[in-house]
Amino acid sequence: MATMIASDCINCGACEPECPNNAISQGDPIFVIDPKLCTECVGFHDYEACAAVCPVDVCITDPNNIESEEVLIARARALHPETDFGANFQSRFRKNTAAVAAAAAPAPSAKAVPVQAAAPAAPPKPAAVPQAAKAAPAVAPAKPAPVKKEPRAKKTFPNELPMDFEAAQKEFANAPGSQSKLFRYGVILLQPVIGALPHGTKKRIEEAVRSPLFTAGGSTAVNIVHNAVIYPLAFALIGVAWQGNPALLFDKAINAYLLLGLLLATVEGIFRLRDGLFGAKPAEEMRFPSALYGPLLVPVAELFLNKHLRLVRELPIPVDGFYTPGFVDKLERERRYGNVYTVEDRGGAFLVRMEFPRLIPEIGIASREPLPDEMPDYDYDLALKDGELIIKGKCVDEKVRKISSSVGAFPPEFTTAISFRQRIKGFAHRFNDKLLEVLLVKA
Repeated sequence: MATMIASDCINCGACEPECPNNAISQGDPIFVIDPKLCTECVGFHDYEACAAVCPVDVCITDPNNIESEEVLIARARALHPETDFGANFQSRFRKNTAAVAAAAAPAPSAKAVPVQAAAPAAPPKPAAVPQAAKAAPAVAPAKPAPVKKEPRAKKTFPNELPMDFEAAQKEFANAPGSQSKLFRYGVILLQPVIGALPHGTKKRIEEAVRSPLFTAGGSTAVNIVHNAVIYPLAFALIGVAWQGNPALLFDKAINAYLLLGLLLATVEGIFRLRDGLFGAKPAEEMRFPSALYGPLLVPVAELFLNKHLRLVRELPIPVDGFYTPGFVDKLERERRYGNVYTVEDRGGAFLVRMEFPRLIPEIGIASREPLPDEMPDYDYDLALKDGELIIKGKCVDEKVRKISSSVGAFPPEFTTAISFRQRIKGFAHRFNDKLLEVLLVKA
């Protein structure tokens, strides 16, 4: 085992669920790696998953405990006897040599062509047959064709109302489009000011409006430009008030105040965009802090949010870490644990929206070809007990369950309990396109 966790570990827990061997556990005081279980992800990846997700880069090489690829793959086969790793298993030891081998591969085939051409002469028509035969193996094996989905039978549970979801929504809750057009248009037009609000408030407004014309990042950018005009004007007025001379507005001395305001707006803008400028994060993963005057606007924003959207629970924010296309999407991982759901207070009812897993992960799967890209639909059960909505999701596809039982961060089922302060008299639900919606009617 050549991987260890250094003492600078911040106990974020990002590495633990990513280990395909369950070798990482909470120690005292930091997470530790069991050397008897660690295979440096040989057989599963061409990189070490723990090091890939660590936000502070403390999963490092142990110079006193170096093991070869042969020892590590032998351990992986012993830990996962049900998995066929094959001869071409993934390994970080082979990553650097793969490109060299690929570049050298075409040379023999280039020589082979003249050899076949020098074979006994053949009529022109039969000569085309070997070319066709060569083309056939070049076709890559196709992924399993998606199975045509039959309409899912409507499930009913105890305490479910004797009406469908749409009827219950019309009777007990405000419809999703209940926001007035004036509210939506007002939010879009007031982005220069709304962009000054704290990040959490802007995300709630984004959820309320649900329009591509308003996003937390876009409103922040507009507000930064807006402040580049407002701050210099504000400093100019401060200068006039300080000197008690309105004529200062038309004097060259005002330029000093304008420059100070512009400098403040520039520094503030850089600070608010630091996740993207210095952390190289995409816009959807950035946090956009408020402007200097943003907290003063929060009470007004809350009044409108309480009227148009009462979001009790937002989507979870994944742990910051290393991002690469070859690494499992963190939000998708949270779906497999039943953590991706929102709760809205719709007046006479609560609306719960839970996203079920959508993609089969790449992480920890040695042989990916037999499986489709899309996760098969989960079965689910709902129960209302002691003021809690209990949601149980279960993957019923046997091929997927067989693999998930031996892979970390890929549970085949989950149970989520959502508590409510008010008494619930019943619920209605619908499930479509891996989205479960449950409307819980208040007593």
